[in-house]
Amino acid sequence: MPRVTDAYREARREEIALAALRCIERSGLNETTVADIVRESGLSAGAIYSHFTNKAELARYIVGHFLGMRREEIEAAGRRGELLAPREILRTMLAGFVDAEGFVRPMVPLQFWAASTVDPGLREELDRTVAEIATSISIAVRPWSEARGRTLDDVVRGMMSLAQGYITHVAIFGPRTVDEYLDAAAGVLLEERS
Repeated sequence: MPRVTDAYREARREEIALAALRCIERSGLNETTVADIVRESGLSAGAIYSHFTNKAELARYIVGHFLGMRREEIEAAGRRGELLAPREILRTMLAGFVDAEGFVRPMVPLQFWAASTVDPGLREELDRTVAEIATSISIAVRPWSEARGRTLDDVVRGMMSLAQGYITHVAIFGPRTVDEYLDAAAGVLLEERS
């Protein structure tokens, strides 16, 4: 019997996670069952359980793997010393949630945020993922922050709040591009200074 490589295993885990995400988008996190994921993925229940011991482990994988997308891209630019503006970094980060029409699909992140309030394991994974995202943003925005004389922690927290706010905004009010949202937020905040 051929040996299963780590790359194959990871590809299969990602395939299962993507099937789970499609199910969650349709039915919700709490209503999605392993049977739904089996049907969606075309794999057997045994294949799924060989990669994830339960739905909670799969949920933690999804949070760690998909909610932290695009981190490497923004980190690399920051390490090169590129002056990426916060807007550009947010646009890049949020692109991981954008669908083919250019709009964010917010329901999955919101469901994981909500579930993490009652699931300690998911909360731990979400906290870890948020810390990793904050570190990536810090690396990416440091050159800009230093060039502008801004406190890095304030910039990072503000950017994280804007990212979460955008996802929530789209969930409540409907489709809006990242730039439309950021323009509106900037307009309100700049108006406050006048």
